[in-house]
Amino acid sequence: MIAQEVNDWKLAAELKKQSLISSIPEKWRIADIKTQMKNAGYVNPHLFLDSILPKDEVIITNKHLHELRVLIKKGTLSAYSVTEAFCHRSALAHQLLNCCIEIFYVEALEKAQKLDDYFAVTGDVKGPLHGIPISLKDQVDLPGKDSSIGYVGLLGQPAGQIALMAKVLEDMGAVFYVKTAVPMAMMLPETYSNLHGYTFNGVNINLSPGGSSGGEGSLIGAGGSCMGFGTDIGGSIRIPSAFQGLYSLKPSVGRFSYSGVTNSYSGQEVVPSVIGPMSTSLKDIQIITELIVASETWNNDPKVMPIPWRDMSHLKDTPLTIGIWRFDGAVMPHPPIQRALRQVEAHLKEKGHKIVELTFPLQSQILSTISRVFGADAAYDVESICAISGEPIVPTVKEMIQCDDINEPITVNEWWNLADEVYGLKKQFYEYWKDNSLDAILAPVWPSTASLPYGQPTINYTAPFNLCDCCSVVVPITNVDRLIDEIDTSYVPINPADNHMYQSYDPDLFDKMPVCLQVVTKKLEEEKALVVASIIDEIHN
Repeated sequence: MIAQEVNDWKLAAELKKQSLISSIPEKWRIADIKTQMKNAGYVNPHLFLDSILPKDEVIITNKHLHELRVLIKKGTLSAYSVTEAFCHRSALAHQLLNCCIEIFYVEALEKAQKLDDYFAVTGDVKGPLHGIPISLKDQVDLPGKDSSIGYVGLLGQPAGQIALMAKVLEDMGAVFYVKTAVPMAMMLPETYSNLHGYTFNGVNINLSPGGSSGGEGSLIGAGGSCMGFGTDIGGSIRIPSAFQGLYSLKPSVGRFSYSGVTNSYSGQEVVPSVIGPMSTSLKDIQIITELIVASETWNNDPKVMPIPWRDMSHLKDTPLTIGIWRFDGAVMPHPPIQRALRQVEAHLKEKGHKIVELTFPLQSQILSTISRVFGADAAYDVESICAISGEPIVPTVKEMIQCDDINEPITVNEWWNLADEVYGLKKQFYEYWKDNSLDAILAPVWPSTASLPYGQPTINYTAPFNLCDCCSVVVPITNVDRLIDEIDTSYVPINPADNHMYQSYDPDLFDKMPVCLQVVTKKLEEEKALVVASIIDEIHN
């Protein structure tokens, strides 16, 4: 029905929204759930859901993946009970936050029951993720499910095959139950589209969830998932993780398979998108990363690097050199972010690690170059897909993908020159890294702990690490304290974007919001990034 009506984009979008609610069992539908939350005095959706869900489901959905694995393997919890708990919680989270775009609980529960039947016969689990519900960003293909990536025009075109990453997880026993919302074209650090509307933050309903993996971040933040997968081309895993206080890994290109992941700008490999995990536990990020690497997907996908897992645990007892990037020279981070940087710096020094102040002299060139990469087709890809349904381009998406000096798609020779420019910047970046003898960089993810809805779409602190193909792990450090993190009245903004960010800071609004930083390592150093992140995490969490 949605496919037949796709040429009337408003009707098609409305039918899609209705179909999502219809996919939720009637007993889990609460038409006035937002009003109930407001009347109960809650701002944090996670805490509100804890207050209304059955106690046994609250216990299950607040456990980490590694804890659930143990309980399922012991037979203390069944795959069905765990899956049902996360299905229920995600259903309520969606009704509050608008975070899902595909819901298939019946299939998930059938899969969970089959896993329980297997356990009953064999006395053992089917794989290392037996019965673990895992959520997926919309673009991860599953047979029979749309990957509409924020476009009305891509409704009613279900995938025929499963993405390789999803197949690997499924073979380990994972249970898929939802795919999560994304902005149009997945080219915004925020999550809204003509198709599904606006997605809200999973730990503060008054704020943005970030993007483009914002549905994933929102769902996990609200407790509707313990592990999910997002993608990142300019910050799309890291920004939602930071906005919801989650852990995540943005790997380098080629460490994880992207095969079967629907994408905007498919074939654009100068600054490619990567897929990675998002979770409430750093231990879980390490577990899932190690499991994926051990699956040797390089045997199925020629783009995956044949690099086995490398144990870097010895680094925990090694003095490291950590560069701290406090300010990009254009948009000053808010006081809580600055405090988190100082806090980690002090603790690292206490542990004997060396701190190097970084200035990033290439920053303006990197941002200019990546803007031209994203704008190289003069919005042709987005306009072409929007034309299928007649829907308008979301204005902020157009801002993100249009470059002032590119009015028509660039020529192949210009594209080659741009690729050379990116390579030159990478070489300079890694020379700078070498000159400072760095093991890792500690940096903000975003200038604020989260943005207001329809906020300023900056990727200043994330995009450089996409262009340079670094690994990055997001780590929660502290929480905003309105009594400590006061407005810096002495600071004078240096440009309009900086002034906009400065004016957006409200200690009362952001009070108690998680404050996250990112740990960055060189290309294909995922193991090292996780170890350095664990050093910081053990101090602060």
